[in-house]
Amino acid sequence: MGSSQNKEEIMADECCAGGSNRMIVWCAGASNVGQMTHQLAVELAGEGQGRLFCLAGIAAHRSGFVRSAKDAEDMLVLDGCPVACAAKILEHVEAPVMNHFVVTEMGVEKAFGEELKREDIDQVKASIRAALAANENPGQ
Repeated sequence: MGSSQNKEEIMADECCAGGSNRMIVWCAGASNVGQMTHQLAVELAGEGQGRLFCLAGIAAHRSGFVRSAKDAEDMLVLDGCPVACAAKILEHVEAPVMNHFVVTEMGVEKAFGEELKREDIDQVKASIRAALAANENPGQ
């Protein structure tokens, strides 16, 4: 079992390697806003706002993933709706929920079967970037 633990820790480290120290986790739910969180996470990571991390590994209670989440210096948590699955998963493993954003609270209505709108993605992403910048530079 020791070798399995080592592999898991290596996978958690590799999953969260490189770039910013901010970990990005998101709920990629079935609705438009759930799918938007995935798109936002990928684009924000590509812009250097953080690095993608496996929420499923945390939810599965994989020790390396849970440890990485608990030890995160900074985190961006994206949920599509107020059900807040990503935040709840982190709370369940007693990891801190930092920089939590809910897409439906940012002006996008939850729906099923709708295609994502580029203007909605851009508007939400701009709001997230502005909030993150304000958190990094309080008082400016």
